Amino acid sequence: MGLFNRKSAQTAIATGAEIDAAAKALATGEDTLANQLCDRAGADSRAVAMAILARSVDYAPQG
Repeated sequence: MGLFNRKSAQTAIATGAEIDAAAKALATGEDTLANQLCDRAGADSRAVAMAILARSVDYAPQG
């Protein structure tokens, strides 16, 4: 399968702090940081978007 044969990148696409900041902003309705990270990620934008979305759940307002 092609999915398992991919070479891993040696450079970080986005740091945990960047994903965390974008997730916090996204939880409050601001999508600029998330869009910037996804644009910068290029071919890996889906993976970055999913990481941001998954992390944003922790910051979603409860109520």
